[in-house]
Amino acid sequence: MASGYVSVASAGVLAADLLAEACRPGPEVDLRLETVRGLAADLGRRLASLAETADDGTSDSMVEAALACADLATLAVCNVPGLPEGGRGLGAAATHLAAGTTHALLALISTHKAEDAHAENILRDARSAGWKADLALRQLGETG
Repeated sequence: MASGYVSVASAGVLAADLLAEACRPGPEVDLRLETVRGLAADLGRRLASLAETADDGTSDSMVEAALACADLATLAVCNVPGLPEGGRGLGAAATHLAAGTTHALLALISTHKAEDAHAENILRDARSAGWKADLALRQLGETG
């Protein structure tokens, strides 16, 4: 297993939990917040599964976790403005943590020298995850 992979992927689970907490229902039912909370929980379960059943920390599983974290960062940043006032800080924290986890996973991926037939696809997906995480952080700066 790639050293630190499980711990890094688990940070993505924490980011998902932060976003779900930020979407806690208030006195009124908000279907949008319930949907975001459900999506965050789904991404958290996916990341937990990847952390628990890591294929020996292969590039494939690390890229899949990086893409899930980048998606989580995007989900969080797109919903920060619509979160209840008490949840906006948690939403911003979830964005930062998910984007940072994406980049931490990319650092681990860069130590793997995949030379199989789909190595180029792995690198392309990794670059895509990094780009999405960076975009989420830029968007957060614009809303902050």
